[in-house]
This record gives sequence, structure tokens and C-alpha cells, in this order.
Amino acid sequence: MSTFDKSTLIRMLKQAEANIDTEHEALSKLDALTGDGDHGITIQRTMNAVGKALDDGMDKPLADLLKAVAMKVMMCDGGSTSPLLGSYFLGLASAATADELTAAQTAALFQAGLDNFSKTSKAKLGDKTMMDALLPATEALVQALHDGGDIPSAFSAASAAAAQGAEKTKDYVAKLGRARTMGQRAIGHYDPGAVSISHIFRGFAEAVN
Repeated sequence: MSTFDKSTLIRMLKQAEANIDTEHEALSKLDALTGDGDHGITIQRTMNAVGKALDDGMDKPLADLLKAVAMKVMMCDGGSTSPLLGSYFLGLASAATADELTAAQTAALFQAGLDNFSKTSKAKLGDKTMMDALLPATEALVQALHDGGDIPSAFSAASAAAAQGAEKTKDYVAKLGRARTMGQRAIGHYDPGAVSISHIFRGFAEAVN
């Protein structure tokens, strides 16, 4: 599998939505340790909005479909998650130059998603946020594709990197979000946003493998 197309992305996002549906209660319990305890609800609501946009817009070109996903996400009541993931999908849309992409174009697609997410988030690696999973996942994906890896192996690498990034958050002091008020007491707890991103990228890998 050397090309990436619209139907592949739809499968990936649907699997990511299913993973969040399964994990949302655990994510809220995780969030209750350092935050408001509602992250599972907000990330589920956000990913359900993704699924609804996909159902409504499957006939659209890839770029237009991703824009529709972004708009649906940003309009849903998903707390801080909605603008963050909305910006991610807008970034993807900006680089969706065709309905079928080469490996290099796929790398550029996901890099654009990360870049636009970064503009909205302002978070850096080690701040105990979604970025701690999203950045290493994207870097692993892009590197694998540039090194000649096929789509399934590249997303497997991205999923592993996201999981490793989420695992590392337990050692960080939160710099952003409600958890930052805990100071050193946040050490030992995982960031629920990073864990959510790891579930999403696991869904991506599951869908293409």
C-alpha cells in the first residue's frame, strides 16, 4: 500500500472514533485526577462530530471533506478540544491536493495538520498536553514515509510513537491547562489529551493494517 486516498482516511477516522467511544469513560477518570474529569466526554463529542461530518460529506473531494470535518468539530461543544482538533483538520485540508496522495504528499498532509495545530495550541513537547503524543507520532510518520516505508508500516510507527509520547507525560509537570495548577503533584499522572491522541493514532494504524 503505497498511496493514501480518501476512503483510507475515512476508515482511519471512523476507527479512531470507535476507539474513543470505547475509551471515553477511562479518559474521564484519568482527567479527574488532574483536571475537570470531563475530557472523555469532550473528546468523544468531538470525534462523534468527525464521524457525522464524514457521513454527511463522503461524496466531497478530500480537501472539502476535511474542511467540513473541521467546521463540524469547531461547532461542537468540545471544550478546548474542539478548536485544537478543528485546527488540525483545517491543516490537513490545506495540504489535501488530490483524493489520492503519494507517500510524500501523505507526509506533507499530516505535517500540515501538526503545523496548524501548533499555531492554535502553542504547546511544546514536555508541557503535558496533546502535543506530547501528536508531535512524535507525526515525526515518526513523516520519517517513515520519507524513508520509503509503506502506508501501513508508517502508521504503525506513528501509533507506537504516540503511545510512547503519552506514556512519558506521567513524568512531566503540566505547563498548560487546568493540571498546571497542581505543580509537582501532576507528576505520576498521564495527560488525558495525549492518551486520547494515542488512541486516535492507534485507530489509524488499525484501519490500514
